[in-house]
Amino acid sequence: MRVLAFVTLLALAACGQPSGGDPKGEEGAAAPSGGVAFESEALVGVWSFDRTCASGDGMRLNADGTATFDEWGEGAWSVRDPGHAVLTLQEQDPGAGATGRTVTYTLEVTAPVTDELAGVLVRGDAEEVRAIHARRCPEN
Repeated sequence: MRVLAFVTLLALAACGQPSGGDPKGEEGAAAPSGGVAFESEALVGVWSFDRTCASGDGMRLNADGTATFDEWGEGAWSVRDPGHAVLTLQEQDPGAGATGRTVTYTLEVTAPVTDELAGVLVRGDAEEVRAIHARRCPEN
Protein backbone atom coordinates (compact mmCIF):
# COMPACT_ATOMS: atom_id res chain seq x y z
CA MET A 1 0.00 0.00 0.00
CA ARG A 2 2.84 2.40 0.82
CA VAL A 3 4.47 1.74 -2.54
CA LEU A 4 1.21 2.55 -4.35
CA ALA A 5 0.79 5.73 -2.30
CA PHE A 6 4.38 6.81 -3.03
CA VAL A 7 3.99 6.18 -6.77
CA THR A 8 0.77 8.21 -6.74
CA LEU A 9 2.53 11.01 -4.83
CA LEU A 10 5.37 11.10 -7.38
CA ALA A 11 2.94 11.10 -10.29
CA LEU A 12 1.06 14.06 -8.83
CA ALA A 13 4.30 15.92 -8.19
CA ALA A 14 5.44 15.27 -11.76
CA CYS A 15 2.30 16.99 -12.99
CA GLY A 16 3.17 20.01 -10.85
CA GLN A 17 -0.09 19.69 -8.97
CA PRO A 18 -0.50 19.63 -5.18
CA SER A 19 -1.32 16.17 -3.87
CA GLY A 20 -4.39 17.36 -2.00
CA GLY A 21 -3.56 14.87 0.72
CA ASP A 22 -1.31 14.98 3.73
CA PRO A 23 1.45 17.52 2.93
CA LYS A 24 3.96 15.44 4.90
CA GLY A 25 3.65 12.53 2.46
CA GLU A 26 4.22 8.83 3.05
CA GLU A 27 6.70 7.44 5.53
CA GLY A 28 9.38 4.93 4.67
CA ALA A 29 9.65 5.70 0.95
CA ALA A 30 12.85 5.57 -1.09
CA ALA A 31 14.80 8.65 -2.18
CA PRO A 32 13.91 10.36 -5.47
CA SER A 33 15.54 9.00 -8.61
CA GLY A 34 14.56 11.27 -11.55
CA GLY A 35 14.31 15.01 -11.85
CA VAL A 36 14.27 17.92 -14.27
CA ALA A 37 17.64 19.60 -14.81
CA PHE A 38 17.94 23.21 -13.61
CA GLU A 39 20.60 25.84 -13.00
CA SER A 40 21.31 26.44 -9.31
CA GLU A 41 20.45 30.14 -9.78
CA ALA A 42 16.87 29.13 -10.59
CA LEU A 43 16.37 27.91 -7.02
CA VAL A 44 17.76 31.02 -5.32
CA GLY A 45 15.02 32.84 -3.43
CA VAL A 46 12.30 32.42 -0.86
CA TRP A 47 9.84 29.58 -1.48
CA SER A 48 6.47 29.17 0.24
CA PHE A 49 5.27 25.58 0.46
CA ASP A 50 1.74 26.67 1.43
CA ARG A 51 1.91 29.36 -1.30
CA THR A 52 0.85 32.19 1.05
CA CYS A 53 4.29 33.76 1.58
CA ALA A 54 2.94 34.61 5.02
CA SER A 55 3.95 31.61 7.12
CA GLY A 56 7.15 29.83 8.09
CA ASP A 57 6.21 26.87 5.87
CA GLY A 58 8.93 27.22 3.29
CA MET A 59 12.62 27.71 2.64
CA ARG A 60 15.14 30.35 1.65
CA LEU A 61 17.94 29.29 -0.67
CA ASN A 62 20.68 31.93 -0.95
CA ALA A 63 23.14 32.39 -3.83
CA ASP A 64 26.05 31.83 -1.41
CA GLY A 65 24.85 28.28 -0.67
CA THR A 66 23.28 29.02 2.72
CA ALA A 67 19.72 27.98 3.49
CA THR A 68 16.96 28.29 6.05
CA PHE A 69 14.12 25.79 6.20
CA ASP A 70 10.72 26.25 7.80
CA GLU A 71 11.31 27.94 11.14
CA TRP A 72 13.63 25.29 12.55
CA GLY A 73 16.59 24.71 10.22
CA GLU A 74 19.67 26.59 9.07
CA GLY A 75 22.52 25.31 6.96
CA ALA A 76 23.63 24.86 3.38
CA TRP A 77 22.29 23.72 0.04
CA SER A 78 23.84 22.64 -3.23
CA VAL A 79 22.95 21.01 -6.52
CA ARG A 80 23.84 17.33 -6.29
CA ASP A 81 23.24 16.34 -9.89
CA PRO A 82 20.82 17.35 -12.65
CA GLY A 83 17.35 17.51 -11.15
CA HIS A 84 18.36 17.33 -7.48
CA ALA A 85 19.44 19.67 -4.72
CA VAL A 86 20.55 18.70 -1.21
CA LEU A 87 19.86 20.71 1.93
CA THR A 88 21.98 19.97 5.01
CA LEU A 89 20.43 21.71 7.99
CA GLN A 90 21.19 22.15 11.65
CA GLU A 91 18.03 21.90 13.70
CA GLN A 92 17.34 25.11 15.62
CA ASP A 93 15.30 25.41 18.79
CA PRO A 94 13.67 28.87 18.79
CA GLY A 95 15.30 30.99 21.47
CA ALA A 96 17.88 28.35 22.38
CA GLY A 97 19.90 27.90 19.17
CA ALA A 98 21.20 24.75 17.54
CA THR A 99 20.12 21.39 18.99
CA GLY A 100 23.07 19.51 17.52
CA ARG A 101 20.87 17.43 15.20
CA THR A 102 21.69 17.52 11.46
CA VAL A 103 18.87 16.88 9.02
CA THR A 104 19.38 16.33 5.29
CA TYR A 105 16.73 16.74 2.61
CA THR A 106 16.96 15.86 -1.07
CA LEU A 107 14.81 17.94 -3.39
CA GLU A 108 13.88 16.36 -6.70
CA VAL A 109 12.64 19.05 -9.10
CA THR A 110 9.87 17.62 -11.26
CA ALA A 111 9.04 20.58 -13.55
CA PRO A 112 11.00 23.51 -14.98
CA VAL A 113 11.64 26.11 -12.27
CA THR A 114 9.92 29.44 -12.77
CA ASP A 115 8.18 31.31 -9.98
CA GLU A 116 6.72 27.87 -9.26
CA LEU A 117 8.71 25.02 -7.78
CA ALA A 118 7.27 21.54 -8.19
CA GLY A 119 9.06 18.60 -6.68
CA VAL A 120 9.46 16.04 -3.97
CA LEU A 121 11.35 16.59 -0.71
CA VAL A 122 12.73 13.49 0.97
CA ARG A 123 14.29 13.64 4.42
CA GLY A 124 17.58 11.72 4.54
CA ASP A 125 16.16 9.00 6.78
CA ALA A 126 13.18 8.64 4.37
CA GLU A 127 10.78 9.12 7.28
CA GLU A 128 9.27 12.13 5.52
CA VAL A 129 8.41 12.40 1.84
CA ARG A 130 6.61 15.56 0.81
CA ALA A 131 5.30 16.61 -2.60
CA ILE A 132 5.68 20.36 -2.97
CA HIS A 133 4.25 22.95 -5.32
CA ALA A 134 5.86 26.06 -3.89
CA ARG A 135 5.53 29.68 -4.90
CA ARG A 136 8.47 32.09 -5.13
CA CYS A 137 7.88 34.96 -2.71
CA PRO A 138 8.91 38.56 -3.12
CA GLU A 139 12.00 39.37 -1.06
CA ASN A 140 11.63 42.08 1.54
